[in-house]
Amino acid sequence: MIASQFIIEHLCPLRTTDSVEAALLFMIEQGVTELPIVEQKQLYNYARLSQLGTLPKTQKLYESIPKNPFPPAAKTNNHVYEILPVLAANDLSLLAVIDEKGQFLGIIEQKSINKHIAESFTYRGMGAILVLLMHDRDFAPSTLARWIEENGAKILGIMINHTSDGQLRINIKLNSIQVKAILATLHRQKIVVEHVFLAEDHDENDKKAFDIAFKFFDI
Repeated sequence: MIASQFIIEHLCPLRTTDSVEAALLFMIEQGVTELPIVEQKQLYNYARLSQLGTLPKTQKLYESIPKNPFPPAAKTNNHVYEILPVLAANDLSLLAVIDEKGQFLGIIEQKSINKHIAESFTYRGMGAILVLLMHDRDFAPSTLARWIEENGAKILGIMINHTSDGQLRINIKLNSIQVKAILATLHRQKIVVEHVFLAEDHDENDKKAFDIAFKFFDI
């Protein structure tokens, strides 16, 4: 799951010589809120739809948008878990992909990454999901995996998010729908289990609860 695998063919960048009006029309036609700007195959900056709407339509992009010496971008071998924080930090829904020399190669969209992670995480819909709460100092993936495997299951996927009070919310996808023994082990280890979804031997296994589990990831 690296950047080069998510480059999409139907989107192309803007050029610095494009007019503001042409850029606006192209972005509206493509249904995007931002696009990278390229100058001589180098990433120049990003144009945002909201920004372009305030600029003189006849101006060229290089006249209206300054060059960013360090524009956010993904290298071809960046993992998706490295890309997502860059998207979030820069409030972008798409990201330019560049090579080692900084030359523009293509565009990746966050929704494509989200879809891929969701499909991987759900693993054909088989298996329960546990949502755990713990402090960062207590989180040890290898230990969690061992406790789960001791009860006859395996971890197929894991996603982590920070709560408002600084804890970790850990979503774990299992290859089993039997969780009673696993929950007992976690309880003995004083691990807080916030939710359990799609488990045969637990009450919180309906579709509505499953959707709630993914709200934090905005899928």
